Amino acid sequence: MNSAETPAQPTLEPSVIKARNTLLALFVALCVLDLGLVILAKDKWAIARILLTAGVMYRVWQGRKWAKWVLLAILTLLMVSLVALVIVLGSQLSTVLAVGSVALAILSTVTAIYMTTNPDLQRFLHYKRQAG
Repeated sequence: MNSAETPAQPTLEPSVIKARNTLLALFVALCVLDLGLVILAKDKWAIARILLTAGVMYRVWQGRKWAKWVLLAILTLLMVSLVALVIVLGSQLSTVLAVGSVALAILSTVTAIYMTTNPDLQRFLHYKRQAG
């Protein structure tokens, strides 16, 4: 098969590639920070939540609309839970866990806002839906 027979793949604009890379960086940061907090808290059950979240992130990466909404729900629940945890147990939590929980809540909020407001990211996800 020569190159004339294969359909040309559309090239992504630099702004779309930047949005894709930013989303990937946010996903990695969320997973790493969350895993670090789970290890510090010695909460082995939360590993299943992290794996589920990573699986949904993968489906978002593939451009699945339902996965985007599921991930937004997970991030919202995570943010609300972490803020409530810090408010209720603030004095009983170690400083590292309290600061890490607030940081994870902020990162979850930033990721959710980015996923819903960035037009270049929306173009990337649309491209992924069309491609596969």
